[in-house]
Amino acid sequence: MRLRYRPDIDGLRAVAVLAVIVFHTFPKVLPGGFVGVDIFFVISGYLITQIILEGMDSGSFTASSFYARRVRRIFPALIVVLIATFVLGWNYLLPLELTSLGKNIVASAAFSANLMLLSEVGYFDVAAHLKPLLHLWSLGIEEQFYLAWPILLWLLPRNRLLLSTAIILGASFLLNVAMLPHYPSATFYLPFTRAWELMTGAAIAQAAIKDPRHDDLFAAVGIAAIALSLFLINEKTPFPGWAAAVPVAGTALLIMAEGSFLNRWVLSSHAAVNVGVISYPLYLWHWPLLVFAELIKFKRLTDLERGLVIALTFFLAWLTYKFVERPIRFGRIRFTKPLIAGMAALGAAALVPALGHGPALPDRISKMITVLDPTEGLRVGECMLLDGAKVGFSPNCVDEKRPLIAIWGDSTASTLVPGFRDLQATRNFGIAQFTVSSCPPLLIRSGSMTEFCLEENRKIVDLIRSNSPDIVVLHAFWDANDRIENLRPTIEALRALNIGRIVILGPVPVWTGGLPAVVATYFRRSGEVIPERTWQYVDKASGDSNMRNIASSLGVDYISARDALCDNRGCVTRIGESLAARDIIHLTPTGSNFLIKAIAPELGIAH
Repeated sequence: MRLRYRPDIDGLRAVAVLAVIVFHTFPKVLPGGFVGVDIFFVISGYLITQIILEGMDSGSFTASSFYARRVRRIFPALIVVLIATFVLGWNYLLPLELTSLGKNIVASAAFSANLMLLSEVGYFDVAAHLKPLLHLWSLGIEEQFYLAWPILLWLLPRNRLLLSTAIILGASFLLNVAMLPHYPSATFYLPFTRAWELMTGAAIAQAAIKDPRHDDLFAAVGIAAIALSLFLINEKTPFPGWAAAVPVAGTALLIMAEGSFLNRWVLSSHAAVNVGVISYPLYLWHWPLLVFAELIKFKRLTDLERGLVIALTFFLAWLTYKFVERPIRFGRIRFTKPLIAGMAALGAAALVPALGHGPALPDRISKMITVLDPTEGLRVGECMLLDGAKVGFSPNCVDEKRPLIAIWGDSTASTLVPGFRDLQATRNFGIAQFTVSSCPPLLIRSGSMTEFCLEENRKIVDLIRSNSPDIVVLHAFWDANDRIENLRPTIEALRALNIGRIVILGPVPVWTGGLPAVVATYFRRSGEVIPERTWQYVDKASGDSNMRNIASSLGVDYISARDALCDNRGCVTRIGESLAARDIIHLTPTGSNFLIKAIAPELGIAH
């Protein structure tokens, strides 16, 4: 059954998709643009609930027809984008990245892209900027909603339906707020903690609030809430949580304000509607194109290049809508079964890379870029805790030898341990390892730090108190924008414990795309093995300079990891046939050995 068309809803879709695209293209311009996805969720909940309820009221609703319409709506453009991404990934991604892509294509075909991406979250995951299908997590949540909500609407008593919706909405929102501090990744990706956003739209569809006197007020407050979200929320904001309530409420108010000036003349304008109509293929195309453009160029895109990529996105979205989506969705011929078969075939084909099969590089290059065991020497789950770990540090994390060097920091700090262990063969000292993935050694909330990080860092202070190390080495993936105020509480806490020496170890070089990708790209473009040192593909030293200044201001020792790993010839890429880093920033055991031997004299543990 077709609903009465509301052009302002298409205009609202345009706001949502443009917000996401601008965020991914120019994040500093619109730091909260990712809330466009939350706008989409409310719209979907509203429209799908209306479709189902009107069908039920008229007696025309059947599950088979509903799901067939969803297939014709979702599959055509999605199949086209997945095929294009598969082909590009086969030619440009490294084996590990291609395997991840294959898994995500299979998951997309099985309505579970969000769950696959959640399963990949963590220290040993492929970097987000190398995942061309990262954005499909939201589609997975919508697909799961499409599967579950019609059944619930069918089962729930009609006279209690709005109350039931409100209960589901409230329970989901509270779960989202409760889980976010401890399980941020799960809260972001799980349908249970996102359902309240879709339920908000569903509640509006049932409540049918109509009072034209309030339309302009609702619209003004709604667009203000969305605007505030776009500019005041950013990647460091704990999200979704309470923050997501602002754009969700704003979207709800705009949907209810159908008769307002804003809805009738701005959101219903020709330009806004045209963008809204192609918003789905726009969303599908934009992220894979940005990812592969940067992979092919193998350095950050300029603003002009990003603009050109987005222009291509609009062109491909228009082509997809005009020649694929619209003919299949609205044509006389029903393509439901062929679409399902096509998606199944694509999922089956993607099993090839998902199971680790793909184009091969020469053996020397392949062996060089393959990290057989990324956990080697890190003591994961014992002395390097992962997000949300329910166990504390093992007593084995502290040696009995003296002098004792305590290593406190995130996963990059854990990669120092193999180097220290190797040095112990010729030096007499002990190691205490207190490392937590994604948690810099800070005692106040900064950036995207979670409550879990703060809790574990407070425990680490207690462990340092009870073990009285002679030296504490602080190391992390330091932010070039870190401020002295962030580190001051940590330094003050350590001084209060009478720690003999506090050392800040500066950031290691950051390799664009990850060092394995650098090696593969260098070979593909030159036919040669990368030199043992190079300045190509490595970041500037801004983080090093910033941390050096912070250490000086706080009156603690500073050791530059960058100075140890880089010289006038460039930064170390490999030692013999072994890479110095296994990704963008994490050192391999070989790289760790190189770094620790180089800084041992500065730490006072030389011969």
